[in-house]
Amino acid sequence: MIRATSVTVSGEADGWVPPVGCASEADPAGSTRLVVSVPVERLQATHEALLAVLRPPLGVLWRQAVDRLNPGPQGAPPADHVALDRSLERVLAATRACAPLVYGDARAELWIRGGLGEQIVLDQDGVLFAYPDDPSFRDALSALGIPEVELTTFAQRDYVKHWYHAENDALVPRLVSLLQLTHIPHRKG
Repeated sequence: MIRATSVTVSGEADGWVPPVGCASEADPAGSTRLVVSVPVERLQATHEALLAVLRPPLGVLWRQAVDRLNPGPQGAPPADHVALDRSLERVLAATRACAPLVYGDARAELWIRGGLGEQIVLDQDGVLFAYPDDPSFRDALSALGIPEVELTTFAQRDYVKHWYHAENDALVPRLVSLLQLTHIPHRKG
């Protein structure tokens, strides 16, 4: 399954595929992070290798931007589901059981935070972010043959089509259940 496709202005696939590589950058708040790009067929293995670097216990945020079954009003905030004190084994078991949703569907982002504040984010495009830019993350990527390169991701593409696969609808409550996630209502700021 595909999370995102680079397309032309008319919506036709333009043939661009995400490169394999990583690059260091400053996030909008000024912290360092690694941006990691791999094709969808390497996304799960890369995500798991980065998660293995995190120090337990793990915190989980499943930020669902698109709810295909209950879409809500236009521009509604995402639905946040969180859990604290999860083991790496539990997180991996849940993401593996729901792999088509987690790795092949653009309806949500998955944020995993380690005990030292380090975190891995899988965004809607299928791009990974490792916070901070740390040698342990670089070692995990190097072991997978992911080089440091100048990187173009979906964020730099003019048009991107996101995919929300109907067959993954039933996996949303399963993922929430496996991780025992709690829905956090959106608060108006």
